[in-house]
Amino acid sequence: MITRRHITSIAAAAGIIAALGALNAHDRDLEAAAMERYCEDAATWAAEEARGVPVSHRTGQPDYRGIAAEQCPGLRPAGHANERQLAQH
Repeated sequence: MITRRHITSIAAAAGIIAALGALNAHDRDLEAAAMERYCEDAATWAAEEARGVPVSHRTGQPDYRGIAAEQCPGLRPAGHANERQLAQH
């Protein structure tokens, strides 16, 4: 026979499982945002390095983990702008 106590226990277990699922999704979101920021910073650093900006004046950060080439889609250092590129902007 199912009692009120059983129902309460099942509801509590379901609540705990739902809370853990929500925390896991939140953790994935935070991790994705941190990786996006890392990639943006590494791309900025690489672009400024390619343009010859001195280290003391660069923004972003270098790829200190050595993962940008693999983990950051589309990351490539920017080259020097030519006159046509400058005229377009």
